[in-house]
Amino acid sequence: MGTAKRLLATAAILLLAAPLVASAQQGQKGQGDPDILATMEEINAELAALGANYMVVEVEFYAIGYGQSPHRILMNGCRWVPYDPYRWAQGDDITYLVVQSSTASGLGGTDTDAAIHQAMETWNTQKSLAKVDIEAGSDPGTDVTVYDGYFGYGFGDPFVADIVHAGWYPEEFFNAVDPPDGGHTILAMAVTFIWVDALGLPTDINGDNYLDTAFVEIYYNDNFGDPLGTRPDNPWGIDADLPGVDVETVALHESGHALGLGHFGPPPSAVMNPYYSGIRHEPAAVDKAGMSALWRSWPNK
Repeated sequence: MGTAKRLLATAAILLLAAPLVASAQQGQKGQGDPDILATMEEINAELAALGANYMVVEVEFYAIGYGQSPHRILMNGCRWVPYDPYRWAQGDDITYLVVQSSTASGLGGTDTDAAIHQAMETWNTQKSLAKVDIEAGSDPGTDVTVYDGYFGYGFGDPFVADIVHAGWYPEEFFNAVDPPDGGHTILAMAVTFIWVDALGLPTDINGDNYLDTAFVEIYYNDNFGDPLGTRPDNPWGIDADLPGVDVETVALHESGHALGLGHFGPPPSAVMNPYYSGIRHEPAAVDKAGMSALWRSWPNK
């Protein structure tokens, strides 16, 4: 399959929401959530109007609950590009940023920061990612997120790191993202953006037949443990057993999305299962296999 055909096929898989792939998206509305797809359309239209050279292609949730789940390794149809001139890449490293914030359940920013950094370091030290260094940057103290801009938080400058852990947002934010009550079940979400060219077409600058990842934003739901929220009995915590919610476990899962893995299972039990089931601080064999498939050829310049 040629690059152009592969791009269009991948666009359909990724639920691309933009006029250039309107036909592909129409075919996906029955498979994806129509509210989320419609929101992606509107966000991308707004970004295009602002002259942005990127668009959102995936919104992946990590939830408390049960339901039908995929049983195979799912990998995103886009990839990071080493030495990417568009994202001002730090060579063949992947950089990340943690926006320090506390939770309504009582955790301070120092605690949440440490747990997220530990999750990133866990991926960084995996043999399956031995060819890439995952390095932390410092918070510039400015608005560095884009996806939340559609929901009234303002469109920021995303080019400070490849992956941004954006902090804890109120229940109402997640209700708006996944109406009517996403704030009740979504623990966190990873939002993936890709580059588009001057014509609004997805790019493949290194010719690897994958769309080029621009940046990923991760948002955490502060409703869990909020005494005034709908989930006061499920507080965020450090090494928190059920019914609590462990920050490091959720950060490890969301960072897996940011590095290119989708959901799979259960079975088997793994970090990338779509539903939270308690503390997991180490990737399972299937998680490692997925990462190896993604990163074994890095840097494929």
